[in-house]
Amino acid sequence: MDTKINSIDASTEATANGAVGCPPAIPCNSIAPAPPTTACEATLGRHLARRLVQVGVNDVFSVPGDFNLTLLDHLLAEPGLNLIGCCNELNAGYAADGYARSRGVGACVVTFTVGASVC
Repeated sequence: MDTKINSIDASTEATANGAVGCPPAIPCNSIAPAPPTTACEATLGRHLARRLVQVGVNDVFSVPGDFNLTLLDHLLAEPGLNLIGCCNELNAGYAADGYARSRGVGACVVTFTVGASVC
């Protein structure tokens, strides 16, 4: 059986900088790294907000809910992002899809619960 996927042999583990599973040391894009943060302010929400701005997202379509309020706080705090509230998850998904088709990338933040539908 052939165990190769995209010229990577599955029988050997790829290493970069001595760590298993790390991406290669050569960057694949020209996006500038985020400014350094201290350990107390480094959060996943802040990182996502900064990365969205770096890849060119200015508007994030959202439906607030119980499980995404902390993330929405981080998105609101990012100066380059504009949070656009939508009536429901389907509308937010369609808006983000149209935004991505015209600008190259879009973002949608919705919550999950019984009855929530995301396309």
